[in-house]
Amino acid sequence: MADHPAQIGHMPRQKIILATLALLLSTLACRAAERLLLPATATPLPIPTNTFLPTVTPLPTIPLPTATVQFEAACPLIVADIIEEATALGKNDSDENVEEAHLVTYTFRDEKLQNYYLGPVPESLRDEQKDRPTHEAIWNYFVAIIPPERRDMLSEFTIFTDGRYNYLAAVAQTDDDPKRWILEVDILDSDSYLELTFTLIHEQGHLLTLTEEQVPPNLVIYNNPDNDEIYERELSACPQYFTGEGCSTPDSYINEFFNRFWTDFYEEWEEIDLIEDEDKRERELDDFYETYQDQFLTDYAVTNPAEDIAESWTFFVLSPKPELNSIADEKILFFYEYPELVQLRQDILTRVCNSFPQ
Repeated sequence: MADHPAQIGHMPRQKIILATLALLLSTLACRAAERLLLPATATPLPIPTNTFLPTVTPLPTIPLPTATVQFEAACPLIVADIIEEATALGKNDSDENVEEAHLVTYTFRDEKLQNYYLGPVPESLRDEQKDRPTHEAIWNYFVAIIPPERRDMLSEFTIFTDGRYNYLAAVAQTDDDPKRWILEVDILDSDSYLELTFTLIHEQGHLLTLTEEQVPPNLVIYNNPDNDEIYERELSACPQYFTGEGCSTPDSYINEFFNRFWTDFYEEWEEIDLIEDEDKRERELDDFYETYQDQFLTDYAVTNPAEDIAESWTFFVLSPKPELNSIADEKILFFYEYPELVQLRQDILTRVCNSFPQ
């Protein structure tokens, strides 16, 4: 069975090649040390009129330049630090056996956070749930570095946590519209703007490659997310790469990427992905990565093709154009074949270099 995601997350800060089938059935995880797969939205709770979430003055708007810049002029030291920090895996011990909790889910209007739904949280997370200034700072930074037309499919923003050093962020289809998406960020792992920047660009890579034009949502699967028989039927009917959300179009970024970089060993990867024992699956994926290491930019990229293209996208944005010395380099060069993505890279670099906290 291929990926069967409803949520696409960003990686934990330490090494995690967790391509567990159960995980992928509920979400499509993501990288930096990519993050956890969570329910698409927090459980709505009645909101009292005297809510404890403070009313705050919106953070100052970060001025953005009108022109784009090339990598060489775009604060290369900051960008290099982002890559180094985000790929320094295994340096922290994760909080294991911590149940994920959705603290608060916001809607927004004109890029400003508006209404919210509170999730049930233990007393130990009440301060984080009430910390709206931090919630706004994270959201405002995402808005600052990603151009508006490249995030207009988002309609919700969730603050969650699964403990420190696990999953930092994720994206998922919303519960009420398969064409709309939600961005989720772990407040406990957001203290490093280096890792946060890498992760947010990775998540934007998922949004870029899973728009309704690239991957038309499969409404049958969306309305029957736990029906494996329906999933297998829809998967079999797709002549292109099937992401889990739907059948990619023939000329979509992810289908082209899959055909070029995954067909030679996809069946081998699928056999590993079907292993039910999570520890064994992780060991097998470790071995898979060691065998094909020169074809992947990070060990998290072997999780599945969707994570691989999102990892490759992030390196494309944040790295100088490489020489063609490996298939991993070829994955970065893949995006240079699309003029619109080269322009988007420049736009994001400009925004990062003018928005990164000094």
